[in-house]
Formats: sequence, structure tokens, C-alpha cells
Amino acid sequence: MTVAQMAAHIAHLCETHEIVIEGHSRGGRAFRKERRVKIRPVKSAATYAVALHEVGHILGPWQSQTRLCSEAGAWMWAKEHALLWTPVMEQKLRACLASYMHWATRRSNHVSMPEPEHPFWALLGQPAPEASS
Repeated sequence: MTVAQMAAHIAHLCETHEIVIEGHSRGGRAFRKERRVKIRPVKSAATYAVALHEVGHILGPWQSQTRLCSEAGAWMWAKEHALLWTPVMEQKLRACLASYMHWATRRSNHVSMPEPEHPFWALLGQPAPEASS
């Protein structure tokens, strides 16, 4: 699959679902109520994965969950709707989830961790923490 095909897939998804694409200098951001995403141009498998993830924030059903569960849900949507899923894309997914974990641990008093059985942990590629008694 070519980068042009990946970019066309993102453009098609956004056009079909009436999602506005805005440029962004790094990473991505989704605005569910406004149906718009800020994404970098698709120029690699990694930027394709991030773009799918941001679209997943708008089209996926998990957005009323906690922040970490919402992020995992958008990644699950991305994997399910990608035309291909490469090792580079999997690495991007795990790096992003790890960064969310870093963010969450710095705010441990204010952020709910996913339950041990939540798919977040499998996506992250690490065991879930032990449930506290």
C-alpha cells in the first residue's frame, strides 16, 4: 500500500463522515462535537495511524469513558478500520499509549486507570496492574 493510498483513505473517511481536516504541526487532535480533526499530512504509516486514531475519536463509541479508555478506544477503532496495520503503526500506538500513561501517572490523584481487564493493557503490551484490595 502506498502513502498516497493511505492519505486517500483518510480523506475518504473524513469526506464520507463529514469531518473537517485541519493541518497540525505535530501529533493530532480531535474535536468530536465539531466533527473536525487536526492532523499532520499522511506521509508515512505512522502519520496514517495517528490520523486514523483521531478519526476514531469522532466515529468510535468510547468517548464517554475515562481519558485513557477513550484513547484506547480510538486506537482500537484505528486498527479495525485501517487498510493495513504495520509494525511501525503498532509501535506508534504503543508509544502513544505509553505517553498517555506517563501523563496519567503524573496526575494520579485526578485520573482513573483502566480496569485490569480493559483492552488498554493489551494494546499497551504490558500486564495490567494488580487490582487494589
